[in-house]
Amino acid sequence: MSKFRKTAIIILATSGLAFAAYVTMQSLSGQSGARNPLAVYAKGEMQELIFLKTPPVQPVAEFDGPDGKVRLADFHGRVVLLNLWASWCGPCVEELPSLDRLQGELGSDGFMVLAVDMDRSKAEAEAFLAKAGIENLPLYHDNRFALAQKLSVPGLPSGLPITVLYDKNGNELARLSGGADWNGEEAHALIKAALN
Repeated sequence: MSKFRKTAIIILATSGLAFAAYVTMQSLSGQSGARNPLAVYAKGEMQELIFLKTPPVQPVAEFDGPDGKVRLADFHGRVVLLNLWASWCGPCVEELPSLDRLQGELGSDGFMVLAVDMDRSKAEAEAFLAKAGIENLPLYHDNRFALAQKLSVPGLPSGLPITVLYDKNGNELARLSGGADWNGEEAHALIKAALN
């Protein structure tokens, strides 16, 4: 086989693999404005938003709330911004104040930030919230990582923080892996659009 032919085969094979990877990622994320009307809000601090074509069903897992055990289904009827965080997670610590301000400004009967802590103990989380001056986010706690495991989607980052936006019926609208400024203009626009 000639050197030219070998090179052509290698180029074609590489191109085919790259195209297959692209198609796979597009089908997984489905970040098309035509598919999800909220995709237009994926800019600035929200540019890393992911819109899944077929989002997973809202997880069924119990975790601790301020008044006992709760599940995500207990919050149906409100748009919920679920955030999984821990005091040992640098990006979590950095973004938590913005989530606190978002809850303070937009929290209502129609919307809430549901920040769920993944620390080993509630005492660790309570101490951190007090030290950080977090005033608007009650302590929800899941040291078994049940929510984190059930929110995991193959092919997507699964570390903390992870934030998922749900509509009032518990359907996933968007998700973001990693930290962001949740009290910025882009986040407010996203939340207001989800409420409408």
